[in-house]
Amino acid sequence: MDFENNQTDLPLPILRYLDVSSNLLETTLPVPPPSVMIYNISSNFLFGEVPTSICQVSSLAVLDLSNNALNGTLPPCLGSVAPLIYLNLARNKFSGMIPCVYPYGCALKMIDLSENRLGGTVPRSLGNCRALEYFNLGGNEIDDTFPIWLSELAYLKVIGLQSNKFHGPIEGHVSQLNFTSLQILNLSNNSFNGKLPSKLLQSSRAMKVIVGLDKLTYMHIYQQLNLAIASFRPNMTFEITLMNKGTKREYMKIPDNLVAIDFSNNKFKGFIPELIGDLKALRMLNLSNNFLIGSIPPSLEKLIVLESLDLSLNNLVGEIPQQLASLTFLVVFNVSHNRLSGPIPRGTQFDTFGSSSFAMNEGLCGSPLPNKCTNGDNAPPPPPPSFDVDNEEESLFNLDWKIVLAGAGVGFWVGVVLENLIIDKKSRWFLRYSKRMAKGCQKVRKALADKKICS
Repeated sequence: MDFENNQTDLPLPILRYLDVSSNLLETTLPVPPPSVMIYNISSNFLFGEVPTSICQVSSLAVLDLSNNALNGTLPPCLGSVAPLIYLNLARNKFSGMIPCVYPYGCALKMIDLSENRLGGTVPRSLGNCRALEYFNLGGNEIDDTFPIWLSELAYLKVIGLQSNKFHGPIEGHVSQLNFTSLQILNLSNNSFNGKLPSKLLQSSRAMKVIVGLDKLTYMHIYQQLNLAIASFRPNMTFEITLMNKGTKREYMKIPDNLVAIDFSNNKFKGFIPELIGDLKALRMLNLSNNFLIGSIPPSLEKLIVLESLDLSLNNLVGEIPQQLASLTFLVVFNVSHNRLSGPIPRGTQFDTFGSSSFAMNEGLCGSPLPNKCTNGDNAPPPPPPSFDVDNEEESLFNLDWKIVLAGAGVGFWVGVVLENLIIDKKSRWFLRYSKRMAKGCQKVRKALADKKICS
């Protein structure tokens, strides 16, 4: 039964599949009968708490209560509903802590608790949900360090921890870091610090292999449910909000080929690791508003499908690597508010970027900025040596007179020194000779001065 986009005061019969999403239902949460396997009542005006009796729906595999005004705490028993594979409670007003009861053998593949008021820490028992592919806690008040144990979940594709109170460095032994399937990692708007988690990124195989260039498919749970009368594959797609191409973009469906890293608005420091260039499938990289130093690694040229690169609001120095001009998919590029210098790369996509992409870098020059590059900034190859006869003769002439002048000066001072050292009766002849030598030097100097005036 599907009543999507209707205004129906609905009685709840005994069903396997119940979808009353996107209506105008204004009530507390109706609890379906135990036989229901799929229950979608999202995008209504539901209010109040979720009753614990929801956990008695023993066949429940899909529960979508998103986009309502439900409040209170989450029923701890939800994690114990054995068949549950899809849990979407996003965009409500839930508060309190995330329940810690996720037993071994938990079947959940998708958990979306984003845009609520949840606090506390991320429960370690979620590690028992070995089939988990999507995990989104964004837009809450979680106060915790990075849950490094998530790397134990081999199928995890999407991690959304954005806009919480996460803090501290992201560290772990290489043996602990095995995010093989990870495609989207959003840690933006937190207080993470320390170096960028290069080992974590290096462990992701999915970020290193480019897929889906020939056709567009979307991330979803591949699960066939037996509804007794027929086999049914419900629409269980993933969604996420990312800062992509300079704007906040809501993906109601996530393309299978979307690979994105957003570490913006944190306290990361140190250098941008060269190994990011190994993540060839990246389409979006946002490291803005941190405390990163050093230069932009030329290895980023290997990100051949990159569409958006934001390195703004850091302390980066040096030149923008000319190799980045080869990124033909690049639509958004922002390095503003750094300490970069030198010429802006020209050609391909770089000719389409406005001045705001490069603003507040006093040392940058060239289009589209108003300050032009000097020859030194452009660093052209040195010109070949000139073979002009007149110039060559003039140069040699000037060199000869400089040599003469230097010799005259040395001779003059030798005469003065000898004059002071040798003054006795037996050496008067040498004194007279030295004076004559000094007079000769003066004549040479006068001749040089006259030559300069004439020229």
